[in-house]
Amino acid sequence: MNDFKTLIEPAVAESVGFRRLKELQEPLCIHMLEYWKSVRGARAMPRPDDMDPIRFARFMPNLLMLQVNWEPFDLTYRLLGEDIVAAHGANFRGRRVLDVDEYKQGFGTTLFEFYKYVAEAGRPYAAAGSMEYMGRGHVTFEGVYMPLSIAGERADRILGASVARSVPGS
Repeated sequence: MNDFKTLIEPAVAESVGFRRLKELQEPLCIHMLEYWKSVRGARAMPRPDDMDPIRFARFMPNLLMLQVNWEPFDLTYRLLGEDIVAAHGANFRGRRVLDVDEYKQGFGTTLFEFYKYVAEAGRPYAAAGSMEYMGRGHVTFEGVYMPLSIAGERADRILGASVARSVPGS
């Protein structure tokens, strides 16, 4: 696996990196990670059907769900909240993550490599920093990305929760 700095450089991010899970600051990200842990129990990852949308319905604008296909490896957007759509500049529901490159060259590839990293590791990762979002200009953001597994062996879905805040004057 590549390190995150290597993954994010092609997206021309100004300042993006891993954030330790225990250093999450956004209440939404903290809540979603704690919920993921609570439904996971002793397993490596919770099942997708363990996740009860009623428990986090108020956060739906800030959530995404990816389908992970392994042979060949690919990622498809299944759910995109309104804030995620704004960040991507278009609604990619039902489309491949790599399709984002059609709108911003390299951004889809960077997202693909990051999400692949999460899927292969089978554990949550957080990212934070500042960057240019396609639909919102310059923002600071924090996100947590959590794998889900149907059979408990490898990630079949990734649930993401992120908060982006516009930088004044950008």
